[in-house]
Amino acid sequence: MTTQPVSDRRATSSSGIPILGETPQIPDTNPVAFFGELSKQFPEGIFSMDIAGQENVFVYDPDLVTEVCDETRFGKPIFAPLSHVRDYTGAGLFTAHDDEEVWGMAHRILMPAFSQRAMKGYFGQMLEIAQNLVGKWEGKEGRPVNITDDYTRLTLDTIAVSGFGYRFDSFDKEKLHPFLRALLEALVESMRRSQELPSMTALRKADDKQYHENIQLMRDLVESVIKERRQGKSSSEDDLLGLMLQATDPETGKLLDDENVRDQVVTFLIAGHETTSG
Repeated sequence: MTTQPVSDRRATSSSGIPILGETPQIPDTNPVAFFGELSKQFPEGIFSMDIAGQENVFVYDPDLVTEVCDETRFGKPIFAPLSHVRDYTGAGLFTAHDDEEVWGMAHRILMPAFSQRAMKGYFGQMLEIAQNLVGKWEGKEGRPVNITDDYTRLTLDTIAVSGFGYRFDSFDKEKLHPFLRALLEALVESMRRSQELPSMTALRKADDKQYHENIQLMRDLVESVIKERRQGKSSSEDDLLGLMLQATDPETGKLLDDENVRDQVVTFLIAGHETTSG
């Protein structure tokens, strides 16, 4: 929901082609860098592009960014590729529509977990995982290491242990954990689906089968973690998972159901490792 334009100074990047608009200009790899370079052409801090027939407005001036973060005037629409990511994160914080009751509930329940005091409580687990990384590299002195994969291991293991009391033990194996492979493949497929017509997606039956198998693998693992916590087999009651399972929303007095807790955990595992490792 947008009640009024952010600015009358908005400029259009260039002319596009019918139906696709300016979509072909956006590279498959590192589109963020592309938009960063494009933004330099618009000193006003705002510009728009026609992407697949829809006008998309990009804002990078700090004052305008503050303006569009005003939740009384602007909503949180879920467009592709996020609409595809929702296939496996459901109504998690990142992909929930802001008119879904559970979005506000999760937002209010989880806010205390990100206070400065709460963050200090995660330090021990963070240090442990960082030492695992250093230990692996020390054991490979004089030999090359795969920094990209190891930083992915570092961030995934950190959020899993500190947030949910689960240990992937990623540094014990050369191959990436099956959950991580499923997650990365699902993200790639989500992006691919946002760049093609639904009819093209429907023709890729083998890819679709693998996509849903990856989603099920992720959900099965997270549901097993939730089940163990419910049965008292894990003890970190003051982490993110404990908060989601036990805390009630201060406004509605409701608890999050296990399906939404699962979606939130998958969301945090994705958002908690992807950009940080990058």
